[in-house]
Amino acid sequence: MKYFSIFCYVEIYLFTFAFGSDIVNVVEVKTPSGWVRGYEELHDDGQVYRFVKIPYAQPPIGDLRFQKTRPIEEWEGVKGIRDVNGPHCSQVQFPFPGFDATEISEDCLYLNIYVPGEISEARNLPVMVWIHGGGFIIGGGSQYKPQKLVLGGGVIVATINYRLGIFGFLTLHDPMAPGNYGLWDQIEALRWVQNNIAAFGGNPESVTIFGESAGGMSVSLQTLIPSNEGLFQRAISQSGVVSFYSISQREKEKKFSNLLLEKTNCEGKEITETLKCLREVPAENITSAIFFNEFQVPLNASFQIGSFVPTVDGDLIKENLAYPKSWDDEAYRFFRSIDYISGTLDGEGNLGYFSLAPDIQEHFKFNSSERVPRSILCEVFAPVFVDTVAGNFPELTQEICDFYTSSEGDVEQSLKVCDFYGDSWFIVPSNTILEIHAKDNDKANTFQYLVTKQSPFPFIQDPAPWFKKAGHGEELHLMFNMTYSDISEETLKKHDLAAVEKLSKDVIKYWTNFAKFGNPHSDDLPKWPSFDTITKKYAILDTPITEGKDLKPDATHLIRKVLDKGRTKAVHDEL
Repeated sequence: MKYFSIFCYVEIYLFTFAFGSDIVNVVEVKTPSGWVRGYEELHDDGQVYRFVKIPYAQPPIGDLRFQKTRPIEEWEGVKGIRDVNGPHCSQVQFPFPGFDATEISEDCLYLNIYVPGEISEARNLPVMVWIHGGGFIIGGGSQYKPQKLVLGGGVIVATINYRLGIFGFLTLHDPMAPGNYGLWDQIEALRWVQNNIAAFGGNPESVTIFGESAGGMSVSLQTLIPSNEGLFQRAISQSGVVSFYSISQREKEKKFSNLLLEKTNCEGKEITETLKCLREVPAENITSAIFFNEFQVPLNASFQIGSFVPTVDGDLIKENLAYPKSWDDEAYRFFRSIDYISGTLDGEGNLGYFSLAPDIQEHFKFNSSERVPRSILCEVFAPVFVDTVAGNFPELTQEICDFYTSSEGDVEQSLKVCDFYGDSWFIVPSNTILEIHAKDNDKANTFQYLVTKQSPFPFIQDPAPWFKKAGHGEELHLMFNMTYSDISEETLKKHDLAAVEKLSKDVIKYWTNFAKFGNPHSDDLPKWPSFDTITKKYAILDTPITEGKDLKPDATHLIRKVLDKGRTKAVHDEL
């Protein structure tokens, strides 16, 4: 390999490397953590330098398994290999877009940085930090290729890994094993960005965190942690905010930990010996110790993500904010000081039919690819939701059943069932947190969106033919380059790809405008109105882009009625 220096400026070195016949410009950047090597990518609309597999924390292995994240020490040598992404954190492999043959490892606390154009400390570019989704149990930062955002908006984007599943969220409700390790990872990644991003030309005082699904829930949770003040100034929660789905229940945590200890032969010991035992178990045995179906009651579609989620630990998360408090509560002070966007898709409920196990379909005599009957709403989704959130309130179950019943045929009834799933998981929690942020708030900006454009690249593969809405995760292709399974020419012909590309460019401009100015709107884009608690206006992201107001008020009122009943239960559970 031949190389020669072509430029040197304030501890930034540029080289040209010859990889066989492939000539690539390379940059080495001196950060406070150590030297990092990045590689040039040339695109039709510009140049990106890509830095991958940068360690931001000490490997959470050995004695650091089930411990809070430890800061990385300054390293020797140069980090960064051209075509080697950092491994995804330990998880059960599950095929979905972008999940390629990336290595899986417990040593996974790495991030990637993408910089548009030249590397110079003088540029002071806005920074966006992406927190991936995947139900807190799967996924990785390298699934998401942000070059479209980087070039389309002139921002630096970092994508991060964080511990998942048992490794990320096991709690034994003891100071020695409190849980929330995945959230601590996210915070340490943000601290690393604060300390190092200026070396890449980024502005540490202009950081936006954004994420989707469990990533959106993570973003929302991070805005409710007062000690995070200064780590970021803006936040975007895509299809996920803090709710009872993103904070685990005490009784489920106990069942979960007891089963894990039993399966790993670590039960019956005091805490020090328990942790010593768990740290000696191979990572793959931990990952495969427990599966979803071990917590499912037969013919019961659980609304819980599981116990693989954040917990009220009294330290990072001091109280259960799954049940909203008054907008002026001290818990929301930091949250209300930052600019905020929250949004959803009109078809979030496709996760509902996707989650229906074969035994449920067999018992109720239906096939979800053809329809989802009212009985699933009234005998499964609604009672499980009410019982999980509030307890035994049959009258609320009946009210939900009546509200989401349609007399217009199988397709409309199927969509109604899915609407309930999407409303309760995503749309109503988003509406609620937006109102908390916007109420009498003259210190920060609030915005809402709803995606209604069905994607030519469905996030959930093989969608049901009757489902004609924008499903969960379908906005991701608008801002990231992702690897999808083969999409047929016939499928693509059903979509106006030129219109989709125009929408993608507009969404990228909105997102990066927000990262720069705290406001997504600009004169060259369709109007995106601010959200307030009177008109509750929001942008409708479709072709064309329009605006709406007061998204799903009746559903919001009904589901909040269940949440109100649940407050007492939540207080009791924490005692």
